[in-house]
Amino acid sequence: MGWYLHIDMDAFFASVEQVLDPRLKGKPVIVGGRNGRGVVTSASYEARKFGVHSAMPGFQAKRLCPHGIFLPNRRRVYAEFSDKVFAILEQYSPAVHALSIDEGLVDLTGTERLFGPPLRTAEQIIRRVENELGLPSSGGVSTSRVTAKIAATLGKPRGLVYVPAGSEADFLAPLAVEMIPGVGPKTHKALLQRGIKTIGDLLNKPKLAERYLDLTEHDEPKRRHDHSIGNETTLDKPLKDTAKMEEVLWELVEEVGGRLRKESLYARCLTVKIRYTNFQTITRSRTLAAPTCFDKEIFEVISDLLKRNLAQGRAVRLLGVSASALQSTGWQEPLLNRERRKSFEKLYQGIDELRLKYGDDAVGAATPRGRTS
Repeated sequence: MGWYLHIDMDAFFASVEQVLDPRLKGKPVIVGGRNGRGVVTSASYEARKFGVHSAMPGFQAKRLCPHGIFLPNRRRVYAEFSDKVFAILEQYSPAVHALSIDEGLVDLTGTERLFGPPLRTAEQIIRRVENELGLPSSGGVSTSRVTAKIAATLGKPRGLVYVPAGSEADFLAPLAVEMIPGVGPKTHKALLQRGIKTIGDLLNKPKLAERYLDLTEHDEPKRRHDHSIGNETTLDKPLKDTAKMEEVLWELVEEVGGRLRKESLYARCLTVKIRYTNFQTITRSRTLAAPTCFDKEIFEVISDLLKRNLAQGRAVRLLGVSASALQSTGWQEPLLNRERRKSFEKLYQGIDELRLKYGDDAVGAATPRGRTS
């Protein structure tokens, strides 16, 4: 039986800003949406009391919270704090999966001898993140990854929800089915049409439940990984210029590629996410002949997906990049690609070492097409 901690940072971007400027503590901090343009990417809980939330148009946030402190989105800074958070997590388990810049899964299986029971370890991790970095977080502890994720969501803000072994179904049963990760509006509507309103309703249909929940014990696959690694950003100002979108995507690609290499993983499927100003959202994916973790190769695919699927003339408010179908070993590399891959491995090993030592901005170029990395 495994144990998992799902940790979710609370109002992450806004919390980082409050750490960097203590004068902002206790004040309604809103990241993004400045001057009424763009949308909110993060809001402190002081701002949320006024009804402000992420993805809200800036002009609406300004109307709800006229005294809010609006700040620009500094994703590079947040990425550096994210690295510090995950550095703490990695001290407790060799299996830490970065699900996004502010969300991670820690496999606590087998760590009892070193750190004690899973609940005690989770409490220590969350306490260290706050004491050492000044960042609040929420967590969920369970024998199931999905249950741990839902528990962390219920624990927000600054809460830790523990689901004892054997009680997972009882814990989940009364909850709305849309709380399951991956159940979006379309899936939710389809489930409602089948009379499934709660997770308990879903559990009464075992074959269907298997598609969304992982409540049974199973051996962890050694070569494939069921999580994805991704990042997205809501733009301060909507963009129509494809070149400027590519600049944003390049930064997202660098973060995703860096996290893949940190976990020694390669992605076989790459996805771009595009959200327009009317909130219409599309995702487009491509399965690769051979998996990759290299920024240049990832960007080439993501850029092509953007250009093929972008509605010309429409303003974009959010862009995202994700990597899935992750593998560490187990594929046949085409002969012609082997030397290229070896050279890329040496190149990115050097890049990652420089960034680790001198910061994320140590290596780079002005535009995606001009970069060597």
